[in-house]
Amino acid sequence: MRADNSAPLAEAAQQRRLACIERVHAVLGALERDGGAVAVAGVAARARVSRTFLYDAAQAALLARLRDLADKQPTTGQPALPDQQRITTKSHETVVKALRDANRKLHEENERLRNELAVALGQLRDLRRGIDASG
Repeated sequence: MRADNSAPLAEAAQQRRLACIERVHAVLGALERDGGAVAVAGVAARARVSRTFLYDAAQAALLARLRDLADKQPTTGQPALPDQQRITTKSHETVVKALRDANRKLHEENERLRNELAVALGQLRDLRRGIDASG
């Protein structure tokens, strides 16, 4: 009669499952921290697990976390920036204000230069007419 070794086999399978879950959590944590494309196939490849493993009902929490992270990504196809690298609303408003101020100054300088050019062209015209009239 054979010995019943189903308990050690079940224990080994459970350890493999926990190791897979740990690797997936590590990959998702890295994606949240560093940014990057979030897709089931990519996460599965990086964590060295099958896509079937991620879609298994026993890993519903992992799949939900993956989908939440994917939903945070912009629709531009670029990976989402990690939270600590994203610009705050106040910083964004400060940048917009600075850019608007710089734009206004450039418009004012352009207007001043146009006026100077118009005066210079007028003086040049008057000089040429003066020369033409006397010559």
